[in-house]
Amino acid sequence: MTAPNRVWRTPLERSCSERAASNLLNLDTWPIWNSSAQRVLSSSKGNLQINQRFDLHRVERQRLIEELWEVHDLRKGENPSFLEIEFQWLGQQRNGIPVATALKSLRMTVTVLCEDEGGVEIAAWWEISSWHRFFRGRIDSQAKAFAQQWLNDLTSNGTQAIEESQPLTMLEKEGEDSKTVGDEGE
Repeated sequence: MTAPNRVWRTPLERSCSERAASNLLNLDTWPIWNSSAQRVLSSSKGNLQINQRFDLHRVERQRLIEELWEVHDLRKGENPSFLEIEFQWLGQQRNGIPVATALKSLRMTVTVLCEDEGGVEIAAWWEISSWHRFFRGRIDSQAKAFAQQWLNDLTSNGTQAIEESQPLTMLEKEGEDSKTVGDEGE
């Protein structure tokens, strides 16, 4: 395996690392801690699995932005306690139209070491389409922004205990406000 283009690290206390690992593994918590995931679309919920594809949805300037990802590899271990997930970027769409095509590929490995001297590390590998080499600096900054945003979100928002969400239930309210048009004569 080649050396990554860039590696970012943030040290965390053991308890914060454990919560970050739990929240990273559980796709249901992503809209709470990941700022680019206002909504998550996936074929399965709960803990991530190898080959699982998921889309992160957000709205920017009244346009739907979708980041498409796949879990390429997942490893957990004890002694030392860690979680490592490798994500493969499948592209980005704005209102269903592919954008960011200058970034040919992006792979990020997120490692959370849940020990006393632990923390979060993100290693990123990316390639640029050959015809976009003139814009290398701008495209490099886009790839770096993905990794830095995930690291910042996970180490700040993802270190909190996130309760499991409850299913939505509809309550029927009886009274004055529950009348509809045509109820006046009854």
